[in-house]
Amino acid sequence: MTVTQDRSAEDQPDPPLFEKSTEERDFRQAGLRRLLVWLPVFVALVALLGLLGWGMWRQQTGSPGVITNDGPATVAVMSRPAGDFTMPLYDPFNNETEFQLSNYRGQTVVLNFWASWCPPCREEAPVLEAVWRQYQDQDVIFVGVDIWDTERDARAYMREFNITFPNVIDNRGKVAVEYGLTGVPETYFITPDGMISRKVIGAISQAVLEESIAEARQSTKAAAR
Repeated sequence: MTVTQDRSAEDQPDPPLFEKSTEERDFRQAGLRRLLVWLPVFVALVALLGLLGWGMWRQQTGSPGVITNDGPATVAVMSRPAGDFTMPLYDPFNNETEFQLSNYRGQTVVLNFWASWCPPCREEAPVLEAVWRQYQDQDVIFVGVDIWDTERDARAYMREFNITFPNVIDNRGKVAVEYGLTGVPETYFITPDGMISRKVIGAISQAVLEESIAEARQSTKAAAR
């Protein structure tokens, strides 16, 4: 008896082991595009946290910090919304134990990032306190943001310079990361309508401090016209 074999099936190529659907390919490509968009942000965040951590390690081992802005102060003009934040205060201010930035909408805010282990911060501390005392009854609020510090060292620093404006604790660098801090000291000027008008990198002088406050005040008046 003759057996007839159907060779047409044998002539067909084997199907691929893993055949991706069009939908799956599109999904993977969309995921890759999202990754490429967020990758630079992630890298910048990791780099900043690494610098902050290294600075604290250097401070604890007695070596100078690596993220201090030691050079001449530089001014950068800006125009972007100031991110709101709520952080614990070292000492109560206006009967509050936390500072929430948005509560001071309508006032000019001087936001100063500092640390007790930062030499240029010590240079500008008397200037900040003197100008604060001059402007505190003129709808201007100063707030210090102490980053990557110990409470004991921070309190000793504030006592040494007789700091009376409010200061918040930012040991994890949350506010520093949100504002894109490059080092300490760094000072941001926020207009009464909540926009950052400029930042000063490095130890600030009294002249630049007063000029920056005046500019922040005028920015809101000019926008209202």
